[in-house]
Amino acid sequence: MSKEFALAVNALFKEAADRDYLVISRPIARSLHRELTVQIAAFQKNRKCTVFLTTLGGDPDAGYRIARCLRHSYEEVRLAVPGPCKSAGTLIAIAANELGIGDLGELGPLDIQVRKPSELWENSSGLDIQQALQTATEHVESSFHRTLVETRNLSGLSTRLCAEFAGQVASAIAAPLFAQIDPIRLGEMQRATRVAYSYGQRLDAYTSNLKQGALERLISDYPAHSFVIDRKEATELFNRVSPLTEAENVFCSVVAHIVSSQGEFGPHIVQPEPEPDEEDAEGGADEQIDGNA
Repeated sequence: MSKEFALAVNALFKEAADRDYLVISRPIARSLHRELTVQIAAFQKNRKCTVFLTTLGGDPDAGYRIARCLRHSYEEVRLAVPGPCKSAGTLIAIAANELGIGDLGELGPLDIQVRKPSELWENSSGLDIQQALQTATEHVESSFHRTLVETRNLSGLSTRLCAEFAGQVASAIAAPLFAQIDPIRLGEMQRATRVAYSYGQRLDAYTSNLKQGALERLISDYPAHSFVIDRKEATELFNRVSPLTEAENVFCSVVAHIVSSQGEFGPHIVQPEPEPDEEDAEGGADEQIDGNA
């Protein structure tokens, strides 16, 4: 396995020797930003980089700092997405000059997670309260319209009286629904959404890789935190999206146990490997890739 790993790493450098290759497979957190800063300071060799990022998301503030760290250190950033790269991972993707998305890779909405006040270690989606408001509003509007039309058709009363009656019915339906929405919680969600939008604007200023209106779509157009944005859909949001290169695909297949799903690995800057001897077939990719982790 170590032979396969060495060949895969060296293929990356043969394909593009003028860049660093970073591997990250873990939640987005402040600790990751600190460790990434240390890694880059110690092992950076080039002004371009490819980042293999696998994450289910995490802290948007940390995601912003990580993206800025990469942009401060490198003139050109390519983000390779072999697996899930969700939420705060998508925020980092906005700062990249280009995206390489594998057949199993996917981005997600910029759905900021807010801690549930009644639960320990659990977060709720920033989309939850928006969906609740939209559903309640649509239900009330539908009730008003249906009551107005049916009352007008069946009773023979004037439109004004029917509208007053329909309004009373709609109010009776709306009151218990909207009473369950905490205005303070609503404010938290709206503030979190504004944070995501502001971070996205600042990061897109590096490369303008987002298409017009794409940031708004990432924040509000998708119905769930887990919604899949695959390579095809990503081309509707980003200007520069491509499949993984041949060398990137080979590398990801060799370290699939690390990059196919979120783990606790990295940040790690991959170093060129000595060409293996034919008989050198012992060890594993874990052992090799941990050299400076």
